[in-house]
Amino acid sequence: MDESDLGRVIEIVLVDAYGEEEESAAWETVLEDVIDVPAQAQLLGQTVTVTHIGSPSGRAEVTAHCQRPCGRRGDVAFADLAFPPESEAAWLHAAYRRYLGLQPFPAVPRPEWTWPDR
Repeated sequence: MDESDLGRVIEIVLVDAYGEEEESAAWETVLEDVIDVPAQAQLLGQTVTVTHIGSPSGRAEVTAHCQRPCGRRGDVAFADLAFPPESEAAWLHAAYRRYLGLQPFPAVPRPEWTWPDR
């Protein structure tokens, strides 16, 4: 995965964001806009269904509301999820993890990705 591609995605998402609160809001907006929920993801090796992406007020970290097959629900850090590598969700997730200073999970590069899609 080319770091410059991820850097470009981060620049696109944060173009008008100033400060941690606006950056978090920008990530939340793009993730909600691009990732169709419900979406399948992995959390600690278990399949979950992401039903909502957002941030509780007062938190800079983007969260995801998930449901396990057994019916249990809860909020988790969006960065802790893993999406199928070929999905657009995985590509954005990789950029978000890079933004946070974390190692991105596998994702198929999308060097022509823009937002909003035009």
